[in-house]
Amino acid sequence: MPTPIIPAAASAPKPSIFRAAMLLLVLTAIPLQAADDPVQPVGDLQLREQVDRLITQLGDPSYAKRIRARGELQRMGLLAFDALHAAQLNDDSEIAMAARYLVESLQVSWSTEDDSTDVRQILSEYGSQSEVERKSRMDRLAALPQREGLAALCRLVRFETKLRLSRSAALLIMQQPTADSIEVRRRNSAVIAEALGANAREAAKWLTLYADDLAHDEYDVAGWRAFIAAERQRVAGHTTRSSDDLAVLELYRISAVRALEHGLKSESLDLAVESLELVESRKQPLRNAVEWALDHQMWTIVLKLLHRDPSDFKNDAWLSYAVAEALTETGEPKQGEQWVAQALELAPLAPLNEDGSSPMTADARQQATQRHMLVAMELVGRGRFAWAQREYRYVIDRSPIDTSSAADARWKLAMILSEFEEHREAAEMLKPTVDRMKIDRDFRRIVERELIYAFDDFEARMHYNAALGHLQAEQPDEAAAALKSAIAADPLDGDILIAMYRFDGDEQWKRDTQRAMRTALTEFERMIRDEERQALGVNQMQRNRIISHYCNQYAWLAANTNGDLKRALAYSRRSLELTPKLASLTDTLSHCYYALGDYDAAVRTQREAVALEPHSPPIRRQLEFFIKKQQEFHAKQAADADKKSSS
Repeated sequence: MPTPIIPAAASAPKPSIFRAAMLLLVLTAIPLQAADDPVQPVGDLQLREQVDRLITQLGDPSYAKRIRARGELQRMGLLAFDALHAAQLNDDSEIAMAARYLVESLQVSWSTEDDSTDVRQILSEYGSQSEVERKSRMDRLAALPQREGLAALCRLVRFETKLRLSRSAALLIMQQPTADSIEVRRRNSAVIAEALGANAREAAKWLTLYADDLAHDEYDVAGWRAFIAAERQRVAGHTTRSSDDLAVLELYRISAVRALEHGLKSESLDLAVESLELVESRKQPLRNAVEWALDHQMWTIVLKLLHRDPSDFKNDAWLSYAVAEALTETGEPKQGEQWVAQALELAPLAPLNEDGSSPMTADARQQATQRHMLVAMELVGRGRFAWAQREYRYVIDRSPIDTSSAADARWKLAMILSEFEEHREAAEMLKPTVDRMKIDRDFRRIVERELIYAFDDFEARMHYNAALGHLQAEQPDEAAAALKSAIAADPLDGDILIAMYRFDGDEQWKRDTQRAMRTALTEFERMIRDEERQALGVNQMQRNRIISHYCNQYAWLAANTNGDLKRALAYSRRSLELTPKLASLTDTLSHCYYALGDYDAAVRTQREAVALEPHSPPIRRQLEFFIKKQQEFHAKQAADADKKSSS
């Protein structure tokens, strides 16, 4: 007899649990009268006894009793799922076989009426999908904002028939960032506890301990060590690597991060070091391990991996930069610089000839250039802007001016300079490309075909940065001229319009600016409407991205000028609904809140933007600005309250 898994209680079962369970199952018809009788409401203890009795009857010598028991268990559905799952390991082969059949045959409606529209869409026809697609659906649930897919993922942990997918769902839940608020963490804990019930699966046990940790704001060292030891023992007999090994590795990493979050640095490092035994000596697993260590500032782990596989690091630019970062952060900047220099030469580009041409073949140059550009973009993502600039300058210095790679490198480097408010240098970086495009139509066509930027983009950004550089140098006349040139090149660039709005011009300037802003806002709304008319059918995802872009453009311009702030807020929220978790869109939303005077929401939202893109200079600067304004606002409120109470 299987161990009963539905807990007894002094009171009747929670209605919400039973209601959700019954909603989750679409019952398969059994041609027996007993299967058509309704399940009578029973208490927890009675239900345990009933399920245990029926499971025992699956091995009864009487064929009729076996069929009737199967029918009743199938009709009970998810109320009996946990016990049936445990019964698959019953010593009685007849019971085990019948339990396996029932578990596989249950047709589950994976979503409930309490799920959001997004969750229901993701889970639509989940049961009929391949394992790869099911895992993809889990990833999408985990990516939903505010842990919107938490209950659904718990459902998958509990009822997914494939144990490796059940584990994957549990790991995805535990990988999600924990909320700053203890109240939110406790709500999440309650959601997990209710969704799991008393499920005895190993993955459910992980989540039960995780939920307990959330509720009590702690990290149970002994509990997680026990789970890790059990999982290591389970996979110890494997002769080849499998998804189970990856699950153990992920369990190590999750535990290490959670220990670190609770200030247990020594335990966290010990777990991380132990996990290295499970990291394969292949490029992608090695890179994944290094990236994880960098993300959590575990520099020691990067250096331990280096000592294990030094040749892999020396022959890979990204890994070389990882070593440079680890050495720099551990007080060895000179050694770090040696690795940076080495990384730069891993895909060598020959110096240009005197006439500006390259001695390399076009294919060889293009391959080397792409490697440098990709590494530079990754360095930007890690906040290593100085190293990224060096990569871009290397490409610029060794690429003919009339190549798309030179134009691309100049654009990306100019954007970095602009973000650091080095506007004059940014304008100068773009000027050679703009000048060449003006006289070389073939080059212009190459750039517009191979890159996502057009000539107008280069020209507008060159003049825009020149204008800001003139303002920094207190040259208002030159700034005004540059802004006029910028808006002429791109009349819909919100940043240019905002700069014009903030410029201290005469009345004619203000009238011209207001007219240009109205035109741009009207055009953004027209583009939104045009795309909405086509939003259904083919390429809907792409159209949604376009709609999101123009919603954000409207919100950005309106919130930073004298536009319709409520409409700006609505458009900003919609842009994030269509394309969530983008730092730039989240930054726009915080500006909308600030413009409306909701400083607390502005700070909260800008913190989210920083979390999404922690190394962005303008996003971080804006957070500091919003915090300052929030403090000033609350200080004024307190002063006004004191003045009122004393009068």
